[in-house]
Amino acid sequence: MKLSKKTVTALTFTIGACVFISTAFADMALGTGYDRLKSSVKTTAAQMEKGLDSYTMEALFTLKDNNKTLLQGSTYSKVDTVAKARENSTSTQYTNGETSTDYSYSDPKMSVWKVQLEDKYYVTEYPDGKGRESGMDFRNPFNEKGAPEVEKIVDAFVGGLKDYVQVEEKQDGGKMYSGSLSEAQVPAVVNAVSSFVVKKMISEQSRSDKNVDMPEIDSDIFVKKMTGSAVENKNGLLENMTGDIVLSGKDKKGNQHDLTLNVVLKLSDVGKTKIVLPDLTGANVEKVSNTGGFSSKFVGKYKNDIVAEKDGKFVKIGERTLEITNVTQDKVTGKYSETVKPGFQAQHPDTYNFTFEYNPNGSQSIPTFTYTNAKGEQEQGQIHPSGSGKVFLELGIQVIDNSTYHSNGDRNFDGELYRVFEE
Repeated sequence: MKLSKKTVTALTFTIGACVFISTAFADMALGTGYDRLKSSVKTTAAQMEKGLDSYTMEALFTLKDNNKTLLQGSTYSKVDTVAKARENSTSTQYTNGETSTDYSYSDPKMSVWKVQLEDKYYVTEYPDGKGRESGMDFRNPFNEKGAPEVEKIVDAFVGGLKDYVQVEEKQDGGKMYSGSLSEAQVPAVVNAVSSFVVKKMISEQSRSDKNVDMPEIDSDIFVKKMTGSAVENKNGLLENMTGDIVLSGKDKKGNQHDLTLNVVLKLSDVGKTKIVLPDLTGANVEKVSNTGGFSSKFVGKYKNDIVAEKDGKFVKIGERTLEITNVTQDKVTGKYSETVKPGFQAQHPDTYNFTFEYNPNGSQSIPTFTYTNAKGEQEQGQIHPSGSGKVFLELGIQVIDNSTYHSNGDRNFDGELYRVFEE
């Protein structure tokens, strides 16, 4: 699924927060309910990866500061593992009222997507029926490298939190879990970790996305309250999970803030979910090749200026050059370099110079290429068309999961490059 940069940034923050609240809720379950709830989580994850013929997953989140909504979003996914089809819709609303939306559909023969602010659907067709199997892209987190060790650390970390979860047997054979922790019940070590996590997330979010008016909480951070609930059906699958966490702290001016995060996860229509190819009759449609929109017309050189500030003015201190040397059915090859004028190395000490081979239609859910940065380290990058005679280069990519990523690259890096035309 292709996401706008603002949506990716919002989801990055939310994923981090969701991981934190989910871990916190699981921690509360230590005691009689812990093993039963953890077993249900593992069963559900394993079945979503391989076992369920079809299902619908919804994720809703709301982040508030002193009851003022900072961020609100939803993700709605329909998956058919038999037909290897998937449909995704995401929506994120920011503090300033701006809303970012994305839509995608995929099966072995076709991919369709639409991003915010564009009244256009992009369509890629796969005549050989070998499109990316998006319906199969859920990966069980408990099978990831290092998962057993993390699980043991979590178990040991909060070993003192016991008996805070209530487990109720339902008449239909399912179970209901619920629990809560007040400020007085939260151990000091949990507050210490919470303080570190919150500061880091706020810093990253404030630096990368100005649409979210995050308070600069930097002192006296503690967990004020945590509540959670879960519903397990008679087959051992979690159908509904909710979590609320309130973190309190002060900003640099001494003002008190209560950050409240609410997360809701729903699993429904198991074995009954139907996915239908979107009706594009009368819609604005652009056909895109298997190479992520690239074709032979993109072969050539692209440049932009490296700009710095000197004596209160913007000055050009160098150039970025990207050359696409070849585009085939499944590969884009090229090279990238930077040059800096003498005397300006201090303003731009690290310069890139690498070649790349990029397969937008490879086996990766989020395709990237590998390059060597200025420090000799291996990183991931991505390139895609960005309008007539333009391409967009992203460096320092970190893949979060099978549908989202964010960039850890230089914040001053300008990745939009313009075609150089010979006179």
